[in-house]
Amino acid sequence: MSSEQSIPKTAKLWILCFGLASLVTFLMYDPEHLKLNMFWFGTVLALSVFAFELLGMAVAIVLLQMFYLAFSISTPNVVFSGWLAPVPWMCFNGMLIGILMDKTNLARRIALLLLSKIAKTPIRLFVSFYISGLILGALIPDIITNLIIFMTIASSICKSLELDKGSKESATIIMAAFFGSAIACANYLPNNTGLIGLLMLQQSDVPIEFSWVTFFIENMGYCFIHIIIGMSLLYFFGNKALKPHIEQFADEAKSQLATLGALSKDEKKTLVLTLAALLGFILEPLHGLPGYFLFGFIIFIGFTPLFNLLKTEDITKVNYPILLFIVGCMSIGFVAAQLGVHSWLSSKIVPILQSIEYSFAANVFSYFTGVLANFILTPVAAASSLSVPMAQIALDLGIGVKPILYSFLYGLDQFVLPYELAPALIMFSTGYARLKYVIIIMTLRLFLVPLGIIFSSFTLWPMLGL
Repeated sequence: MSSEQSIPKTAKLWILCFGLASLVTFLMYDPEHLKLNMFWFGTVLALSVFAFELLGMAVAIVLLQMFYLAFSISTPNVVFSGWLAPVPWMCFNGMLIGILMDKTNLARRIALLLLSKIAKTPIRLFVSFYISGLILGALIPDIITNLIIFMTIASSICKSLELDKGSKESATIIMAAFFGSAIACANYLPNNTGLIGLLMLQQSDVPIEFSWVTFFIENMGYCFIHIIIGMSLLYFFGNKALKPHIEQFADEAKSQLATLGALSKDEKKTLVLTLAALLGFILEPLHGLPGYFLFGFIIFIGFTPLFNLLKTEDITKVNYPILLFIVGCMSIGFVAAQLGVHSWLSSKIVPILQSIEYSFAANVFSYFTGVLANFILTPVAAASSLSVPMAQIALDLGIGVKPILYSFLYGLDQFVLPYELAPALIMFSTGYARLKYVIIIMTLRLFLVPLGIIFSSFTLWPMLGL
């Protein structure tokens, strides 16, 4: 496409972004609160510009922070306070451990071992991806790194089997790898937006306690139902097309595993370091040290002569734009809290929830609130700005805070179009997942996974006293 043709298209997208920002500002307009009006305009504009790929994620979010300061919407100590929270440092450490496990081939070995041993039928293939996700999700606290590893393995096997891009077979394999990684990672801290939402609550007046273990237990019911739904959808969608290739799939995984050879010394050291870091995080209630920073300390021991696994150049492989984006999205939440968005949202949602008689229905409503928020905000931005209001609403109504909050966060993990979620973009970027197939499967999933919320609402959460 020539530059003469592309310029009008770009201009139209910019106009569309300004139009969306203006529309939201008009709908939310408060004549007595100019700063809040400016907040809506700048926030929606920045996120729209990112969603339509007019600016990179880091550029868009840093410009938004500058917008908050330039128009006196907030102050530097609020806008940049995200850097004082554990989240960006935990993500940084997670990326480093992912780089290390990829560098030593340990992550690839674990996934290929399970695939070669289990993936004898389509349904066992789906299960093997999920078990791999559970293991790697616990070892690598970064969903982006996990998905990159899974997409690399799945796409390389599709290529080896000479599957056509966009075919049902290749789409099924890619989506199975996506479900296996993403759903498993959602069961752990800090692998999803749940960490951000919970930390925002800890810095508010809403009383809530959580740990790695309690988060895993409280979410395992939903995640169990979620993966069953995901596997069932893929089974009915691609079982027939995938069946002729499944034996080759397991053989290809075995072949790739053989090329890795025996477990190397560096892989063994990486496993020791990773398990130590994970235990430091999990056992925080016992040793009393800050789990996030102890995790980071152990990872950085990998740079020392004691392990000699990480080099200075490995720091350059960290995805810094994502770190900037995460902290920038957190600033949306901090600024929103300063401007009283929580009270505004509560006044809109409380009357609806008051009319709902059953707690499970309130949880499902909270889920769809998250789904809708995902269309106009990024999951990180929505978790940052709306987690506290959702929890406060639960307190006001005298219902469980965690079920309402978890259900909201589950909604943020859903998508129909890939732009809504960074992990979805990673999956789609492989070229093997045809957009039409992705939309069909993810739309069906969106409406079926509330069954997991209903299951937890009647079983696990009451048992745990939530």
